[in-house]
Amino acid sequence: MRFQLVLFAAALAILCPEVQAQLPEVHNHDATGGKVVAISRDLELRLAVNALPALLRDGATIRVMEADGYVEARHGTNPFTCIVSRRGGNFYPVCFDQEGTRTILPAYEDDAIMRLKGASDQDVELALAKGFADGKYRPPARPGIAYMLSPCTYMFEEGKLKAVPPHTMFYAPFLTDTDVGGVMGKTPFIDRPGPHGQFIVLAGAKEREKLVTDSQALVNEVEKAIGLR
Repeated sequence: MRFQLVLFAAALAILCPEVQAQLPEVHNHDATGGKVVAISRDLELRLAVNALPALLRDGATIRVMEADGYVEARHGTNPFTCIVSRRGGNFYPVCFDQEGTRTILPAYEDDAIMRLKGASDQDVELALAKGFADGKYRPPARPGIAYMLSPCTYMFEEGKLKAVPPHTMFYAPFLTDTDVGGVMGKTPFIDRPGPHGQFIVLAGAKEREKLVTDSQALVNEVEKAIGLR
């Protein structure tokens, strides 16, 4: 199931070009195979922590994707672990607190590893479902938070990566929009209902504007690197 925030793409104004970056490497193994976008290690390090509020970035742990999966590139001092996720074929920085790092992050990382090895979307989703059934993956056991406040957040839709608005997520395993009165576009809502369901709260218009302004150079660099400019 594709991440619903794609429908908000029009809400984000992402401007101007310029800035250097390498061309993207896209692993597309066959017609139904998963895709994994790769960027330089330096850019991945800077992009990963861009998901956090600025005051938390210096103390976060960062994991970066290499040929065989994610590895720790920096050990942090605060509760957050940041990656550039390729979950579902998408491409976005996300930072989980300790509970999310323990329960949600392993599935996100395994998604990318399977795609690197040529798994299709269906293969990945079946493997993750089996992992939950077997106890390899678990839902969060307590409330928690994950940040996706970077304007460099892209979801795969109609064959292309498209920008979606910055937002914050609260763990909501097994809740549905019916439970919380969620209405996409009008109220906070539930994404991916199930063991890793999360309550999505979009950044307000003024906050989005500031986030884009503060990270404009990074937006330009990332969008050039992944082929959007």
